[in-house]
Amino acid sequence: MPQLPILGTADLHVHSDWSDGVAGVGQIMEHAAAHTAVDILAIADHDELRGALQAAEWCAGRPGGRLQAIVATEISAAWGRHVLALFFAEPFPTIPFPRFRPLLETIAAVHDAGGMVALPHPYSAVVPSVGERTLRRLLAYRETHPELQALQAIEVCTGALGGRRLEGRLRRANDASLHLAPLGSSDAHHLALIASAVTRFPGRTPADLRRAIENRTTQAQWGAPAQVSLGAYARQGWRSMVVKPVRELRVALRK
Repeated sequence: MPQLPILGTADLHVHSDWSDGVAGVGQIMEHAAAHTAVDILAIADHDELRGALQAAEWCAGRPGGRLQAIVATEISAAWGRHVLALFFAEPFPTIPFPRFRPLLETIAAVHDAGGMVALPHPYSAVVPSVGERTLRRLLAYRETHPELQALQAIEVCTGALGGRRLEGRLRRANDASLHLAPLGSSDAHHLALIASAVTRFPGRTPADLRRAIENRTTQAQWGAPAQVSLGAYARQGWRSMVVKPVRELRVALRK
């Protein structure tokens, strides 16, 4: 009998305490390695690269380990739209991408840096997202704007608030007309939520995953259910609404 292809597992949207997550990079990587089946993990902090770079260093210090990291970031574009930038190669970018720029300009910047773009928690009315009309307009521009070829994937299973409710609509739209690579991503801000939504793909390596996205052979799936206490959500909300903005303001004032 023919052998079935090996399928790897990835979670490409996790937040550390470099932005509004509650855990440090080392904690995240240790937890993912010990308590999940994830082969590839991306720390994609909001407008921040240091967490992703630390994750890459963590993996480099453990050659031969199962868990591998890719360098990523979640960029805040204009009008409250977020863009997930993935798969940067060495030399990795170290300076965050400009915030609040038009979507075309943001995607072009990722393209020029050698990255790939995925749309996180699309169509959401409760977290910053690209809506349906905007997405269709972007895809219509791809023939005249080569940089939009960087837009390759869309989160179909997303751990963001309201993600399960939108899954059916996203799957139908993607199958019918969008034709982007479907991703499952936890958008985890807590350790327990890592791998609560995952991407399955043929192979095990970052190169295999990138090829699967380009070939549209990924599968978006839900992972094991997990629970986080109300107190933990409150602490994360404090980090998101108070700690992170104050830290960013201090950085801006120093500049």
